Amino acid sequence: GNSRVSQTRMMARAHARRGQTASRPGVVPPPRVARAARGALRPHPIVARSQSLPGPASGPDAEDATSTSSGTREQVVFTREAATGGVSAGSFKLGRAASAARRYFDALNAKDYGAAEVLFSPEGCLLEDLNEPVCFAGRDQVRDYISKTFAGLSEDFFLQEISDGDDACGVTWVNGSKRGATFVRVDRSGRIVYARDLAEPESKPGDAAFSIMKVVLPVLKNLDSTKVTEGWPENDFAGGAGAGGGEAARVVRSFYDHINRKEVDEAMTYFAEDCLYEDLNFPEPYVGKDAVRTLMQKSCDSIPEDLVFCIDDISEGASGVGLTWHLELDGKRFPFSRGCSFYKVKDGQVVYARDLVEPSSKKGKALREEVSFSAASLALFAAAALYTSLLILSPPGFAGVPGEGIFWIKPETLEEVQGLSMYDFFFVLPALKSVGVGVPGMPETLPAYHPVIEALFNFVNAWSLMFYPLLLRDTKSVSLPKTAWWSVQMFLTNAILMPFLALRASNEPTIARVEAARSEGNHGLLSKSFGVVGAVVGVASVFWFALARPELGGDLARRVDYFANYISTDRVAFAFCVDLALYSVWQPYLISEVEKQEGLRPDPLKFVPFFGLAKWLQTSSGLKLFDKDQGT
Repeated sequence: GNSRVSQTRMMARAHARRGQTASRPGVVPPPRVARAARGALRPHPIVARSQSLPGPASGPDAEDATSTSSGTREQVVFTREAATGGVSAGSFKLGRAASAARRYFDALNAKDYGAAEVLFSPEGCLLEDLNEPVCFAGRDQVRDYISKTFAGLSEDFFLQEISDGDDACGVTWVNGSKRGATFVRVDRSGRIVYARDLAEPESKPGDAAFSIMKVVLPVLKNLDSTKVTEGWPENDFAGGAGAGGGEAARVVRSFYDHINRKEVDEAMTYFAEDCLYEDLNFPEPYVGKDAVRTLMQKSCDSIPEDLVFCIDDISEGASGVGLTWHLELDGKRFPFSRGCSFYKVKDGQVVYARDLVEPSSKKGKALREEVSFSAASLALFAAAALYTSLLILSPPGFAGVPGEGIFWIKPETLEEVQGLSMYDFFFVLPALKSVGVGVPGMPETLPAYHPVIEALFNFVNAWSLMFYPLLLRDTKSVSLPKTAWWSVQMFLTNAILMPFLALRASNEPTIARVEAARSEGNHGLLSKSFGVVGAVVGVASVFWFALARPELGGDLARRVDYFANYISTDRVAFAFCVDLALYSVWQPYLISEVEKQEGLRPDPLKFVPFFGLAKWLQTSSGLKLFDKDQGT
């Protein structure tokens, strides 16, 4: 242990001699120092620079201590090598909230999710990860969120700042290259009752945001946004704008008051000349009071007078605070405007700040994760690769597969697929033409294809159509972009369904996401309508195959012979038949999954290809109309 600490200290000092110091917050620890410190102190998060806490303790003992407990408050001393560039973070005391926050990140780094869970109050708690579309209420949902969100992380959390709060505190952190901020409020026993967390966005609009706000905000002012904001959770634990005591909270509240009145000069009296301001919607930090003033002036010039910041909660503290907030426009809560911030105050002025606001696209934190797939996922990915290589990419005659792959496809084949898509999709134009109804842009004479080709094309597409409500109702894939995946399946290639199912097999949505999806409804009307359309097109396809266009198709025997020759010589037709076989497997599998998820009585007709799905969408939609008793 001592040799490892000594080795680590030498590495840190070597970095310091090369000038690789972290003199400002937000600087990611140099990789070699970070790895060394992680080995010496793990599982504690590394405080890169604890600006918002008391300064270093003097004396030689402070450098070698790691952590001790003292009464109800925790005494934490980080070693010299724990800080970036060899700068000591010093010795300081953590209040209840700061201690709970540090222990939480300790547990995440150690992958001890049970230890993270017990930090939350069993009497009631709320966790808002604003990168997620739902919040997490109660210990069960919090535990589920923690275990599924952080299980695959390949990087540790490094704490950059932590404020000296007792009832609440703010934290800034970095994970890999991703920065973030967290606000924590605890009860009298030190258990977390509320937390809000945000990671920086993938894309940063920067100055373009000002132009967008000038155009969009006046329009949104006249729109009803309650449908978006009514989903915000009621936070019974928040202390409100007046919660935090101490100099830091007073300074931050005063700054917000002036910004809300668009008094930039007065607001900037609360910023130090050498301040550093990180708005993580911008690619670079703002260094110095003049740069921050310019940013604030642009912001105030771009927004209406009645757009204001409303503080939801703020921590107490002598030299640093965390706070949560949202925007209101004309007295109404503004969509996607909740935020989390951290401010460091010295001598009555802000010397450091980090602001984050929730993204409109809720796709999670996007932290770096270790890639891991289940055996089922790997098998499905392998099957998808085989399908793609044999049926789409392979040259003519390869492995006995008929026809030409995509790189050798004939122009007449492309024209045929394009013509079927434009003029024969679901038999709509031929049906209208037969009753004398014209459509703008429709040619006087529609292209006529062999009825077997038309029947096969529309039958496969009708089956693909009916998969959409089935996929939407499946809660295991709730966090996947199902509409986008199905659109590719429907309008480009059916091969996409297998990689989707592969991702689904390893997908672990949180309990809160599943419950939210169920509360939005079970897509009953969509199930019925898609089931009806699919069934009608399916019956029409069978009729078309057997009886339509006798001048082209002949009798049934000739049509069967044509079909056998068609699928044995044409790559597209052969692939369609493979799709039909695969759909016959995926249909009962996915129906069975949804039946279990929704507590429905198993339907034996789900094993009937195509028409079993059309029937199931009618009788198991969740709507009373035409539905049978589906209780378990």
